[in-house]
Amino acid sequence: VAEDESGLREDDTAGASLRPAETTNASPPDLPDPCEGNGHCAQHCHPVEGRAQCSCSSGFSLMPDGHSCEDINECAAGAESCGPGFDCINTVGSFGCRARLRCAAGFTHDSQGQCADIDECRTITQPCSPGFNCINTIGSYTCQRKIILCGRGYHSSPDGTRCIDTDECETGVHRCGEGQVCHNLPGTYRCDCRLGYQYDTYRRMCVDVNECWRYSGRLCAQTCENTPGSYRCSCTSGFTLSSDGKNCEDVNECLSSPCSHLCVNIYGSYQCYCRPGYYIREDAHTCEDIDECSQSIGHLCAYKCVNTPGSYDCACPEHGYSMSQNRRSCHDIDECTVGAHNCTAEQTCYNIHGGFRCLSFTCPTNYRRVSDT
Repeated sequence: VAEDESGLREDDTAGASLRPAETTNASPPDLPDPCEGNGHCAQHCHPVEGRAQCSCSSGFSLMPDGHSCEDINECAAGAESCGPGFDCINTVGSFGCRARLRCAAGFTHDSQGQCADIDECRTITQPCSPGFNCINTIGSYTCQRKIILCGRGYHSSPDGTRCIDTDECETGVHRCGEGQVCHNLPGTYRCDCRLGYQYDTYRRMCVDVNECWRYSGRLCAQTCENTPGSYRCSCTSGFTLSSDGKNCEDVNECLSSPCSHLCVNIYGSYQCYCRPGYYIREDAHTCEDIDECSQSIGHLCAYKCVNTPGSYDCACPEHGYSMSQNRRSCHDIDECTVGAHNCTAEQTCYNIHGGFRCLSFTCPTNYRRVSDT
């Protein structure tokens, strides 16, 4: 390879620096820098014996003018190192190798430009989930679960590294019957009778416990009713079950006003009463007025009895009588005495029961009226 006057090779692709000519005398310290402002060089400037010498970067060559740089076409110059299955593509300052074949997914180009399988199991970090082995295939890979043998009542963990207990109660693979509760144990399970049941060894099953019979008189204050697996307390009429579910509390029925008149609450029931002048009907709730005038034995009133709600009144004839202080008998009104008559001055008023009479007296000849008596 020829060298120019500056001592650089035209095809120098490594951008080697220039070696200054050997000299024994150092440049005078007061000489100006010939590479100030990069001198007249397009890329690199080097001061040599007080003069500027130019060089080019890798992939470029110095032109004959000594300061310009031009791209080296490595593909045309045969300096490229592409394999037989690649095409050389020149770029500014360099070159690239492009494979002639296009590879499908899971393949890559080898040094000869041919398509080669990618071993994803080696090139990809953890391609499979924990508990799986990676198996490379042509153009792809597959994940195969690691084989781990577990005993009865255990199964492999998700990562395939250990055996863990199988909860038969949660997964529903247990064989507990009706009235039984499943309890999980390491590697197995146990069937127990639920609360309110007991195991019948003869029938090999859980049967209901009759708590009312077993604990007679101790569970409920009044009535005990057995239910499947439990019991229920109830109360007779007139009582309500208290919040403890055992005792009974008296119901104050009078709060709902079941009686038409008066209500008296009693333990476990109530009693209706009527005000004076009324009687309780057969329904034991409704009060009916007593007709004292029709039911009395004897005479309540001297003249007339008038029934009223809850009582009665005595009445006298409309004219000629007034009620006595005993409110039962009638007293004759003396119209002649009280001046309630309509007799004239020539007439004499004569009182009778319930009325009066106006009497006229004519004296015989030689007689005169001297008094009304």
